Amino acid sequence: MEDVPFGPPPRIYKYHCFECDKSFEINEAIIDVACGWTKKRTKTSDGEEVPVLECYSCRKKILKCID
Repeated sequence: MEDVPFGPPPRIYKYHCFECDKSFEINEAIIDVACGWTKKRTKTSDGEEVPVLECYSCRKKILKCID
């Protein structure tokens, strides 16, 4: 058995802004926090619901998961 003190590495979600056409990789911890403050959701390829985020580049709230 492998000794991993903090568990497996966090999942990375791929998001894309369809307004400015930029893509981002967002850490699972940020997604977990965002789930508490936003009600808009998008779905991953495996059906998991994750929040729609504000784009880091153009600041529109349309950053959607493309994972």
